[in-house]
Amino acid sequence: MSIRSNFAVWAGKFTTMILKLMGSGGTSLPGKVVLKICPDILGHLAKDMKIICVTGTNGKTTTCHIIRDMIEANGQTVFCNDAGANLLGGVVSAFVGAASLGGRIDKDYALLECDEAALKSIVEHFGSLDVTAVVTNVFRDQLDRYGEVLTTVNKIRAGLEQLPDVKLVLNADCSLTTSLSDLPHKELHFFGVNEPLYEGTSSDISDAVYCIHCKTKYQYRYHTFGHLGGFYCEKCGYQRRQPDVAIGKVLEWKDASSVVSMEIAKGMNAADSGQDEVIYENLEAEVMLPGGYNLYNALAATTVAKLIGLPETKIVEVLGGLTTHFGRMEEVEYQGHKLHLVLVKNPAGFNEVLQFLIQQQPTGNIVFGLNDNYADGKDISWIYDVEFERLTKAASGAKHFYFTGKRAYDMQLRLKYADFDTEKFVVEKDYKNLITRLGQSEEDTFLVLSYTCMLEFRDKLAEFVPLKKYES
Repeated sequence: MSIRSNFAVWAGKFTTMILKLMGSGGTSLPGKVVLKICPDILGHLAKDMKIICVTGTNGKTTTCHIIRDMIEANGQTVFCNDAGANLLGGVVSAFVGAASLGGRIDKDYALLECDEAALKSIVEHFGSLDVTAVVTNVFRDQLDRYGEVLTTVNKIRAGLEQLPDVKLVLNADCSLTTSLSDLPHKELHFFGVNEPLYEGTSSDISDAVYCIHCKTKYQYRYHTFGHLGGFYCEKCGYQRRQPDVAIGKVLEWKDASSVVSMEIAKGMNAADSGQDEVIYENLEAEVMLPGGYNLYNALAATTVAKLIGLPETKIVEVLGGLTTHFGRMEEVEYQGHKLHLVLVKNPAGFNEVLQFLIQQQPTGNIVFGLNDNYADGKDISWIYDVEFERLTKAASGAKHFYFTGKRAYDMQLRLKYADFDTEKFVVEKDYKNLITRLGQSEEDTFLVLSYTCMLEFRDKLAEFVPLKKYES
């Protein structure tokens, strides 16, 4: 560590202390201060560490939480940017927070959630280090910021090109993610689901209709959701890769979990083997997170767990002890009833939340909250790509449909077009009034909220019930 980098660490820690004294939960500002003093600080702090980067459109935060549990179950230490600050400033803040005043980090792993667009600026400092990169999936998300899906893929590609010896962990069921397998890499591993997850799921493949190589329309042996599944191109032969870790069958769906039969390749070399040569070990596990999309997060984390040498018995133990986190199917007790907080960001994720609600057959309240702040995406036209019509019948027994957030009336109109019962519609933009009404209703409630709407609602909810503080 140089004098300048040491001073940068001190400045970052001082900034963090001041923010905490002021009652602020900011996690990016300290990193920005540090970068002004020492732009190459990550190169100094990350030296000799093992790095795991998780990027992709959906599932980054949950996948990181599961990987963290896997690492700790293996008796190793890890630090994360677990407040969700996944741009360069937030990542630097996490490193500074983990460092001593002398700039030493006494941890085995740095586990980093990385925004797709910021990946390059983060990993360019890690070129010679031991890096594992997990790419969860690629979907349309915030078109005014990311553009279309190929733009997102190219941003991830530009980041991974900085890491010629990276260990890549890719979603085999995502044709966009799988295309990254042609990058230089030390090891290549895939995860995926080997059959449809459930009947009646969304079959919208508009995010990736045509082959990324020859532009021929993909064919599918099966779908899981969105454009994920057993894709193949009849013209050029591009197809889903054989996964190292897969779900062979969902044995049972439960309200807050699922029991699955998991298949793990012996030797973890399925990606480099012929399609018929892979020998799998079967593993039955209960994944204590609701929804089919969380199974992909569990698979990604299990792949990493196998790479770090965690035994199967421990993997089952971790998956069976998972808990929900901020807005990711978070459950809160309020006035003797349950509030289920569900974060939504884009059509694919929202459609999977609808699938979850269809399975639940809700009879209480459903709240839809939509903002159009920068972090949500200014363009809210994406709600017309969400298949609300699939929920109309399943939610017919709900008591009320509440609408909140800056664009509450837009969401209300969308559900009117989906033929929901408008007599049950209530618009309430004041979060405190909404929380009071939910308490008085004496019903369980599902709250489906966009990102900043979730932040704002949760801040107000914390005035009514104790919640774990979320630092943003």
